[in-house]
Amino acid sequence: MGLFRRRDDPQPRQPFSWVLPKQTSSLAPEDIYTNADLDPTTDPAQRTWGYGTWFSFWVAASLDPAFWQTGASLIPLGLSCANAIGIVILGNVIISVPIVLNGMIGANLRIPFPVAARASMGYWFSLFAVLSRAFLSLIWFGVETYNGGSAMTQFLRAIWPSYWNIENKLPESAGITTRDMTSYFLFWLIQLPFFFLNPNQLRWAFMLKTVVVPVTMLATMGSLVHAAGGAGPLFHQPNLVTGKDFSAAWLLGLASLCGNWATLAVNSPDFTRYTTTNRAQWSQAIAIPLSAFFVTICGILAASASIPVYGLTNDAAYWSPFDIMSQWNNRAAVAFAALAWMLAGIAANITANSISSANDFVTLAPKYINITRGQLITAVLGGWAVAPWKILSSSGTFLTFVSGYAIFLGPLSALLTADYFLVKRKAYHVPELYDPESIYKYTGGVNWRAALTLAVTVAPNLPGLIHAINPNVVIGNIQWWYAPGFITGYIPALVVYYLLNLAFPHHATLLAEAVTADDVDLSVPPTIDNFGTKSDELNKDAYEMGSVSVHA
Repeated sequence: MGLFRRRDDPQPRQPFSWVLPKQTSSLAPEDIYTNADLDPTTDPAQRTWGYGTWFSFWVAASLDPAFWQTGASLIPLGLSCANAIGIVILGNVIISVPIVLNGMIGANLRIPFPVAARASMGYWFSLFAVLSRAFLSLIWFGVETYNGGSAMTQFLRAIWPSYWNIENKLPESAGITTRDMTSYFLFWLIQLPFFFLNPNQLRWAFMLKTVVVPVTMLATMGSLVHAAGGAGPLFHQPNLVTGKDFSAAWLLGLASLCGNWATLAVNSPDFTRYTTTNRAQWSQAIAIPLSAFFVTICGILAASASIPVYGLTNDAAYWSPFDIMSQWNNRAAVAFAALAWMLAGIAANITANSISSANDFVTLAPKYINITRGQLITAVLGGWAVAPWKILSSSGTFLTFVSGYAIFLGPLSALLTADYFLVKRKAYHVPELYDPESIYKYTGGVNWRAALTLAVTVAPNLPGLIHAINPNVVIGNIQWWYAPGFITGYIPALVVYYLLNLAFPHHATLLAEAVTADDVDLSVPPTIDNFGTKSDELNKDAYEMGSVSVHA
């Protein structure tokens, strides 16, 4: 396979070549270059994610420093601890709906997100969704790596206490010190071996994190609560805002929670295509809110207890686990906790970012990129070109924009849901999704219904995004439409796209039943009928497009 082969690749090692060999398993026509990383996972050996793997997958995704600090974005808004926890549970329950629904596409048809998006958006327009998701994955890969670098700093200062006092040789404008840049590089480096593993093999890393990280979180939180003699002042703090300000805080918190998983609401087929059964991935509906609740309550209790333990004011509570660890004198405790947080960062980065963006890069350049190369590209671009230390040291304007990008991800997620369940009624022709001249070409590779849906549903949220980036821009009450973020993109897009397809159906794509990769004899050359639908008059039984019909 050239640079690079995965460990489970049975093929003999080939000489290095930038061009990947055209693989015989591809469903695309001979003149279209693709590779097996985008093909359906038809081999049962590829489908190994059971109920336990799905639960550990979400534990792996949730139990990281960013989620530990969720309370830091909610309680400072003036909300009580009870309301903050309520928002966490509700937000994760809401976002689990599109994650599970869109995950059914991968579970039923065994195709990744970039391929599934072609059914609703058109073969070429789907690249907009692919690029959007890749952009965000790169940003968050860098941010997650930066958090892992903070854990590396704690680990190294536990081994060599003098590491904490390394002299800074970088200018202030760099946004990072020499010590932290060293830690960042080392953590970035230790992630690389995981990119050579097949997604099936990663389930063992998820399971390990499911054991190690919760124990570390409970130990950190429990020791602080014990030392404080209770939960601390923040845990009993009442709401500090009322009326309109209370509603605004609730909506902003809810938008933040939904936005955390907005990318996975779009690309969940990338993972669900590895599930053992169609039903196994439904366990996500329980795993998502449960794991988010656990890590958030630990973070809030630890921050609240840190106030009396370390003599802090309420505004100076330690929300970051690394701030808490910096106060510890027990070097063994620091080292083991830091290792756990590094494992948390690696697992979260792989689940939410690197594999997702790798699938995108494979779609954009399948002749040169497979999933392994895509992950390495993500590591370079997300780890260094993004320069996350500059982003995190800035005023936060750029991160506000990235978080607000959920106004695009909501409609994109809705297109997948509405198209599969409401418009096509689960009847996709999988081999056709791999052909740019197929029924999913629509008009020039663009489904104008999807394009119009995006325009209609994104436009009302743009003033709110502008106001969030620059509060000096007055937009009036329309900011209330933007406040829920993902929700006011997802639900309207569901309705608009469905109504457009009712009024202007694309008959060629409305099949009587689904045609999977296992159902078609690809050796039969198809022809084109009057609807633009592929069929073969002599071999209709061999090429199932002969059974095309329009839904009643």
